[in-house]
Amino acid sequence: MADSYEPLRKKSKEILVREHDDKATSTQLGLGFYREEIARREAEEQSQIILNFTKQMRDMTIAITVMTGVVLVLTIINVYLVWPK
Repeated sequence: MADSYEPLRKKSKEILVREHDDKATSTQLGLGFYREEIARREAEEQSQIILNFTKQMRDMTIAITVMTGVVLVLTIINVYLVWPK
């Protein structure tokens, strides 16, 4: 018999894995199980790709911000040096 939602949510991952393994020895799997696992893995790969892209965008944003600050400082120095006195 399957657990209801709340007791299932309260179980630790280790307990869930152990219960799954115990029941898997006496259960026949349908093809849907494999499709769901393939879809889950593909979604996980896509999430990792998006996470890596987001990290690259963050790094580029930081680099552009630093370069903008350097250009601003150099522009101020240039204005100070060429401004007629």
